[in-house]
Amino acid sequence: MAVERHEVVVVGGGIGGLAAAWALRDRDVVLLEADDRLGGRIFSKRRGPHWMTVGAHFIGGLDSPVGQIAEELDLKTIQAEGEMATVWMKGKLVRGGRFETYPFRMPLSLGGRISLIRTGLRLMLANRRVRRIIDDPIHGHDGFDGEVVEAPGDPDLDARNFAEVLGKMHPEVEAIMRTMVNRVTAETHEMSGHFGASVVGNLWADAAMVRETIPGGMGELVDAMSARMGNRLVTGAPVETVEHGPDGVTVRARQGGEDITIQADYVIMATPAPITRRMVSGLSEDKAAALDAVRYGPFIIMSAITDEPGPMPYDDIYMVGVIDRSFCMFYNLMNPLRKAGQPRAAGGAINVHSGANQAAGQWDMTEEAIRDLYLADIEEMFPETKGIVSETWIHRWEHGYPFWAPGHLNHQAALARPEGRLHFAGDYVGYASTGPTSHSGYIAARAVRKALEAVV
Repeated sequence: MAVERHEVVVVGGGIGGLAAAWALRDRDVVLLEADDRLGGRIFSKRRGPHWMTVGAHFIGGLDSPVGQIAEELDLKTIQAEGEMATVWMKGKLVRGGRFETYPFRMPLSLGGRISLIRTGLRLMLANRRVRRIIDDPIHGHDGFDGEVVEAPGDPDLDARNFAEVLGKMHPEVEAIMRTMVNRVTAETHEMSGHFGASVVGNLWADAAMVRETIPGGMGELVDAMSARMGNRLVTGAPVETVEHGPDGVTVRARQGGEDITIQADYVIMATPAPITRRMVSGLSEDKAAALDAVRYGPFIIMSAITDEPGPMPYDDIYMVGVIDRSFCMFYNLMNPLRKAGQPRAAGGAINVHSGANQAAGQWDMTEEAIRDLYLADIEEMFPETKGIVSETWIHRWEHGYPFWAPGHLNHQAALARPEGRLHFAGDYVGYASTGPTSHSGYIAARAVRKALEAVV
């Protein structure tokens, strides 16, 4: 069996691995992806002027690696300017205005209103603590400019679970918080207080932020990268083992029914934490323990094409938090196309998803049953959608989103640290979303490039 030789092997074709490979495209690099497609949780399909997606929606900022890659590939980006802070509860859509008014506008009992005010204050204070640390100039923008990914956090909030930080809540408020955290595939008692205060607090604090996507869906970026890099991005090549030593790394994989072996100077592991843990032998004790501690929750996502002839009540909305229904979030994917003063074209596309225990309870249902369940609740929210859904696409994500369990900060340094000639990238290395994940790939690539260029 012939042995291939490369300077760098990237294992995993999600956005972290793709960003790393792109940053090293002028070197001898090859990327191996087990699946028959690239992109990981970037997964979209174009449907004429519209698109469906069961993965990432946004590029993570024009200044992120994904934004830079899109510019280098001459891909157009468009802004989603619709409302991000809309809530549907008990048949009522609450939208617009300041968050401070929501306890008085949502369909809550008196006890629920009082509880939401108290819970909101606790959440606001916790989020302020988180933002002071994350925005600390010592760390820069979440540490993305350093040698390794830094994800600073509040030790006190990290030691407690989010339910403890929020305190006792009225059942109506528990349902609201459950919706907010299920979107990141966890329950309040499963995630750390730091993580909960960050993802839920930022959801509200950043509701007015303009977000960018790519016409046709985020998969357009993956297709363009694949076309540019060609056969250096290899699909259908599951890696079985990665063995690292002082002089190089040996990667053993399967492709086309054949065993392949690659000797590399450096390897960047960009697979989910449990897969990385299984593949790589000889990890240090704290690195192995850190990978074992990473927690993922499940997602179920349904994307749908709609055939409405004209305007819909959600045209100027992008995202709706949905309380006590079969899914926790509703998205109007075509909001970026709905510009004020421009004609509103027919048709559209929407998304819903469930997460955490909500998704786990639906996991074994048939796609038809999930479709019927979700459509019934969509039609309850927006009766105008009845009879206009022409296509649906359902996808289950087992490793949906890596959330921080209490005590995560004890493992953060080990997660980000290279091990000899092995470097690590992906959604679990720092904060999980498209921007930070792509940054982790860039940081790993930068470290590898520095090491390669140091060789005389």
